[in-house]
Amino acid sequence: MFPLKRLAQLGVTATATTALIIGLSANAEAANGTLTLRYANGATINVTNRANFICFAIQGAVGAVNRTDANAFFYPDGACSGAATLVPPNGSSEFSPQNGLLFRPVADGQAGPHT
Repeated sequence: MFPLKRLAQLGVTATATTALIIGLSANAEAANGTLTLRYANGATINVTNRANFICFAIQGAVGAVNRTDANAFFYPDGACSGAATLVPPNGSSEFSPQNGLLFRPVADGQAGPHT
């Protein structure tokens, strides 16, 4: 009876370890680093290690400093549609108020936003 209990515990441990490894692998799809958003009132917000290809609502940012390893695309709407302003890694930009932010890895070979 004891060997079966031990085998079941090993199975649970192996499953948990696999889930942890897969979860960490998903982080490889993140824009690693920090992007600082600037607002018209002078306030700043840091966005750190966010997922690529996901639209984030940012509500009226007027500038950014991109210290991530991914291209950052800024959109006038919160759905990340229409024309985008690109801020590359280690770049900065001032722009008219933007309401959507999407990261895209530089290594995927495209400078444009994900469609």
